[in-house]
Amino acid sequence: MKKYHQLILLIISAISLGLFLIYRHEYNRLHYVLEVFNFFGQPCNFSDLQTIDFTLRQHDWGPPPVWQETENAYIYSAFLIEKSKAKAIVLPKDGQKLPKNCYLWLEDRKKPLTGKFSFSKMVDGANSLVPYFYYCTATNVETAPFAVSFNSITKHDGNVKKIPLNDISAPKPTVDINITVCVPPLLFSKRKFVEFFSFHRLIGVESFIFYDKDIPRRLVKLMENLSKRLDVRLAFLPWNFPKTETAAVRTIVENDCLLRTLRQSKFTAVLELNEYIVPVSSFTVNDLLRDSKASLPVRKFCSGNGDLGKPVALQSYNVINDARFNSVRYIYKNDNPDGYWDNEAAAPDGSRASVHKYIKCDANTKTTKDYNMMKFSTDFTRSTLVQLLVHNQL
Repeated sequence: MKKYHQLILLIISAISLGLFLIYRHEYNRLHYVLEVFNFFGQPCNFSDLQTIDFTLRQHDWGPPPVWQETENAYIYSAFLIEKSKAKAIVLPKDGQKLPKNCYLWLEDRKKPLTGKFSFSKMVDGANSLVPYFYYCTATNVETAPFAVSFNSITKHDGNVKKIPLNDISAPKPTVDINITVCVPPLLFSKRKFVEFFSFHRLIGVESFIFYDKDIPRRLVKLMENLSKRLDVRLAFLPWNFPKTETAAVRTIVENDCLLRTLRQSKFTAVLELNEYIVPVSSFTVNDLLRDSKASLPVRKFCSGNGDLGKPVALQSYNVINDARFNSVRYIYKNDNPDGYWDNEAAAPDGSRASVHKYIKCDANTKTTKDYNMMKFSTDFTRSTLVQLLVHNQL
């Protein structure tokens, strides 16, 4: 008889476990539905969000940059760093053939002011793809110029390219953006984009600038329209880089980002879509926003097995053992009035945070475990955009 009792208990236990798993599955489905409903407040037509402009929260980062070809260079963007001084981000065609003249254009004046030209290299290098800063400084400037031009011969007629100036010369009345993350242009992946954005929004990043090479317009419009509900500032800047080499891209983006956010965002960082700032002892980036420049070591992680139901960063906690890899990412305190940032590498400090970089690994890769990302598992997985992605609604 005891055997029958044991069998009955075993059957009841199996049925109970099955009912529990069914309940848990339905609970998670209901939780997701309620989260999305609570997020949107009312039934939401995603096709409208992908086409109609509902944008209510945009930040003005200045004139949209674009690569323009001049006599002997390509110019991406230009900034008015003082009332009489402009600074441009340039990729010369030939480092031996630099401009001799520059001009500042003022409103309501047909002729520009002739300025003094100077230059500096962003980085030291002997190859042809070295980005430069071009400077143009004038005297007796009464009002803020709106454009700058550079050329090698003395002419300033309508054929000279006018590069719009982003005026960063004066402090803004209030700086209410705590940290901005800029993302260089890379091969687009909707999954990487959504997971990168969702995680960094989760840890407190409130402003993003994406340098847009091939992000679908539908997704750009959707994100812009959701920005107010997500309580985030989003910007998508065009990137029509004239070269196939990419060695200088990060340097150019980093300098444009730092100048563009100067005096408008208290802190700034530049990360790729497969790079995540992961705090060690807290759940937000706030502890990192104290130093003039935080140096975070980059640690390479294996990217997991491709489970579509879970973010890539939660699929593997295997960090690669590579003593030769010593990359660093910086969080800059962006208040330098001269628009200059010391790029001397401070000692990387991984005690408060590190940057997890997710890459493909082969079977022979030597790894150890790092579980710092695990504490974000529940909130990261349940974040609204990740759930919409998992359910094929993005």
